[in-house]
Amino acid sequence: MEQAEIKTYTKPQIGLHNLMALLIIGLYLFGLALESFDKSVRPDYINIHKLGGLAIIALLAIRFVSRLITPPPAMPATMGPLFVKLAHLGHYALYLLMAVVPLSGVFMSLYAGRGLNLYFMQVASPLVENKPLAHTLHEVHEVGANLLAALVVGHVLFALYHQFVLKDNLLYRLSPRGK
Repeated sequence: MEQAEIKTYTKPQIGLHNLMALLIIGLYLFGLALESFDKSVRPDYINIHKLGGLAIIALLAIRFVSRLITPPPAMPATMGPLFVKLAHLGHYALYLLMAVVPLSGVFMSLYAGRGLNLYFMQVASPLVENKPLAHTLHEVHEVGANLLAALVVGHVLFALYHQFVLKDNLLYRLSPRGK
């Protein structure tokens, strides 16, 4: 019996996926380390963290448009409808948190009265300072980042489970050598 051709993501989609994965993991670890930096340099590192969050928002928008133009390849035929539905829910949760975490961080900063330092220009906060709301957004940012980290770990573990236990070749969808 001839095996059906497995469709893959496009090379730009794979690149966006991998770039965002690296950025998210890097920014999460960097965010955990921010409090350990000397107070004299901490604002500069926080600014780098914020700019990374803005990059994630921009890449997420590009990725969203890309998904509208080129839908993802079908899940392996061996996956039952319940598992396909759960996989989709997991991806929706990832996308939601990839938006909520950086947006809550940006709005936290703006409501704290801090603008954005884009290095080539300074952008003052257009919002009225609201410290209690900034504190709430800080909590949303931290909890959301931890949830996103847990989902990323689950995402990787499920992909590895599919590839090496179920052997359904799920990871081939992210192979740039595919068709």
